[in-house]
Amino acid sequence: MEPNMYSMPEPVRLNRLAAVVEELAAEDLGRLPDGVAATRVLVLRRLLDRLEGQWLRELAAVDGRGAAGADTGVQAESTAGWLRGRLRAGHPQASRWVRTARALFRGPLAGTGRALAAGELSPRHAAVLAAGTQDLPAATAAEAEPVLLQAAGRLDPPGLRKVVAYLRDVADPQGAEARTQRQHERRGLWLSPTLAGMVAVDGLLEPEAGETLLTALEPLARPSSAEDDRSGSQRRADALTELARRALEGGRLPQTGGVRPQVTVTVELAGLLGQQPGLPGAEGGWVGPLPVETARRLACDAAVTRMLVTRHPQQPATHADGDGHHPIGADRTGFPHPDSHIGDLAGRLRAATTLLPPVLGGAPTQPLEVGRATRVVSPAQRTALAVRDGGCRYPGCDRPPAWCDAHHLRHWLHGGPTDLAKLVLLCRAHHRAVHEGHQRLHPPHRQQPTAA
Repeated sequence: MEPNMYSMPEPVRLNRLAAVVEELAAEDLGRLPDGVAATRVLVLRRLLDRLEGQWLRELAAVDGRGAAGADTGVQAESTAGWLRGRLRAGHPQASRWVRTARALFRGPLAGTGRALAAGELSPRHAAVLAAGTQDLPAATAAEAEPVLLQAAGRLDPPGLRKVVAYLRDVADPQGAEARTQRQHERRGLWLSPTLAGMVAVDGLLEPEAGETLLTALEPLARPSSAEDDRSGSQRRADALTELARRALEGGRLPQTGGVRPQVTVTVELAGLLGQQPGLPGAEGGWVGPLPVETARRLACDAAVTRMLVTRHPQQPATHADGDGHHPIGADRTGFPHPDSHIGDLAGRLRAATTLLPPVLGGAPTQPLEVGRATRVVSPAQRTALAVRDGGCRYPGCDRPPAWCDAHHLRHWLHGGPTDLAKLVLLCRAHHRAVHEGHQRLHPPHRQQPTAA
């Protein structure tokens, strides 16, 4: 069990504080006059700020003594790691706490620490000053502190952050270039599909890049009317989507494999026409399944290509058994028939699984051949390759179709046809490795590289 913090040494004052908090929690707030209730909100906020200042002061003391983990008798590897484990804090937050505590109570911002402890400064203001001066020489930060504290007294934290950024370059012009380079190296954009079918976006942009993005988003993120009830974050998300859509429709982005970038969605015809409920959703090129209704909406204003494919189920369950019976919900090919809604759930799921992309366990698909009309892979063939291969087919590589080139398994100059069966998607790195590394690839249905 976790030890009771109030049973440790020096418990009296903390017990008194806890008792006051419990008294406040037991009060009936509905009986307070409005003026008293409003005043208490302001007073409690100032007390919380002072209490957090005291917490940072004591955190700095524990950090300086190397006492992190002493509460359990096991020395922690770092103060931030100890906070993460004991308070279940995230890594960025724990690191900010330690960085702020060190700057205010063990570093050059002693005046900021005193102002925070006295309730003259909020913890967020103090954190801005600590983060904004962390890469300045200690003597320079201490000399600049009085001016920064004056700014903190009249600005909110976002405004203070801008002032600190300006004054930091004035205080230490020699370090400006190094700071710019550090910013450049920290840039990044991270996108990842979530379990809920959304796409999480996180990142850091350099000031110029951030200014460019915000300028482009601003006209698209405005409320559409007085009745627009979207939140600011929702409007920005819609604006970013619209910005990307307009860039794709403008046709000015670099081509991929001779084809301009475009959103490609693959869906079963029966699902698109709404003839067969219960089919798997449509398949995009980057994220998980899209609702069939989304595919129908996109089809209202898109080029629709009908592609005939053959599937070769690999599971014995998709073939007739000894009595000539077939899985419930499937015809003799192992795919759902029009009455697939009939039967048990397991049978319907097995039948639907064959319609998934091959990488997810579905039956391999083989689009129809196009022939040796030209050396250049046509846009239709390119789309078919993306559907069939799903990305780079080099063993162990999972780069998406947009990063790939169409590779002739037998070079065109040597009589190789531009047939889908004789083409394969390879990412740029592995395409170069195959050509310059003298490796040979077998056709896609038995893909393994071998030495030439």
